Amino acid sequence: MASGKKHDTVTALAEEAATGEIAKIFADIRHLMEIPMLTSIWRILAESESDLASTWAAIKPMYLTGQPEAALERLRSDGTFPELEPLTQSELEKADIRADDLHHIRSIIAAYTRSNSLNFLTQTALVSTPEEPPIDYPKVLSTDSIGDIPRLLPREEIADPVWELVLSVNMYGTNEPNPGLATIYRHLAYWPSMLELMQSRLETAQSAGAIALGAQSVIGIALEEGARMAHLRDESHFQEMSDDARSTVAHYVDGPFNVARVVNIGTAITRWLSGVR
Repeated sequence: MASGKKHDTVTALAEEAATGEIAKIFADIRHLMEIPMLTSIWRILAESESDLASTWAAIKPMYLTGQPEAALERLRSDGTFPELEPLTQSELEKADIRADDLHHIRSIIAAYTRSNSLNFLTQTALVSTPEEPPIDYPKVLSTDSIGDIPRLLPREEIADPVWELVLSVNMYGTNEPNPGLATIYRHLAYWPSMLELMQSRLETAQSAGAIALGAQSVIGIALEEGARMAHLRDESHFQEMSDDARSTVAHYVDGPFNVARVVNIGTAITRWLSGVR
């Protein structure tokens, strides 16, 4: 990983292209996080095998304690998330979203939101000063239900008008002119009509200030949970992380416009779709 490089989530290493040790680490991450695919932070770190290996080795002991799952439960219960206007059956019919489409859409959003949330919490722990005295929560089991998801389409398989829609939806929750593309939206490119429905709800939520409020809420909880879990990281592997790997992680968890925005919006969309029958 080149220091100071701006990382592109679109061109980052695809999971199916990973080989050797990187592929093994990817599989280990998916297994312990209980997710079917990786979000872009791990694929970006994989630009350097040593950076990927040291970062995951520093974080992995946290998952063996069950504390990230407990932190995730707290994030979901205590966080303030935008409440989006309910979807109607007529909207779904007009958008030609069938039951099997909705199943895949829900699974994609659930997978990314779980992954982004756990990454936010555990990678915040890498850049936090450990809380004293350390406090552990009772262990909890994951209640996430994630079904099969279709493959992530590469840019060249997405029509230009759909790509513009993906980029447009990606602008919610940020005031940066060229924010990194949250891969969740690219994965939803199969259903541009659903992206349009999401856009209408997120526009209303952003205008009302609900997205900004939600981002600040999840940031506050992540900072507290990161400090609580920081003592669980593997310190020797943490010290092995390169300056660029640490910088990449620090940028990823910093402020309301990076992973916090997709945790916030992803959770809101998950709840929005849960009301659809």
